[in-house]
Amino acid sequence: MLDNFKDKAEFWDNPDKIKMTEKFSKQLTNSIFLYKKDNLAEVGAGTGLVGLSLVDMVNKVYMVDNSPSMLRVLKQKLDSTNKDKVEIFEGEFENAEINNLDGVICFMSLHHIEDTNNFIREVKNKTKKDGFLAIGDLIEEDGSFHSGKLVPHLGFNLEKISNLLEDEGFIILKETVYDNIYKNEKNYPIFLIIAQR
Repeated sequence: MLDNFKDKAEFWDNPDKIKMTEKFSKQLTNSIFLYKKDNLAEVGAGTGLVGLSLVDMVNKVYMVDNSPSMLRVLKQKLDSTNKDKVEIFEGEFENAEINNLDGVICFMSLHHIEDTNNFIREVKNKTKKDGFLAIGDLIEEDGSFHSGKLVPHLGFNLEKISNLLEDEGFIILKETVYDNIYKNEKNYPIFLIIAQR
């Protein structure tokens, strides 16, 4: 499989990315209760900026990503304080043998997942009753965010993604546009949706 982040991984954790991730994590933790017994999965975990910020609040975080380069950076961050609470899966979420999750987090990754319907179904299959899915991603944009590079989705229409979740039996707990990414001399709004099974 092509590693699309091979040349970016080493420099991924820059101040802008860290600040953006902190804002998402704060939105998430202000919106739902996380418990010490919880097992979470982060899909598109990358270098672990989101998952590692939550690891002390829960039992375990399964970090799933298909970029070996990003996961290599993540592994370098693991130490005696967090390594027992993190499990890493290289590959696609649907192929990861993880079940009975209390929640799934997908931050700035859903637009890289071609079949969003299948992804939502997989989340439903792998989470407990009352488990949650938290998605942070781009509002629909004109393609300029990735500077013309092809990605499966140019952001998302909030109503459509909410409808997809509801069609699979999820209840929308929160839906908000909470931040912007300034890039290429433009502002790109970011949304958060939290849905419960």
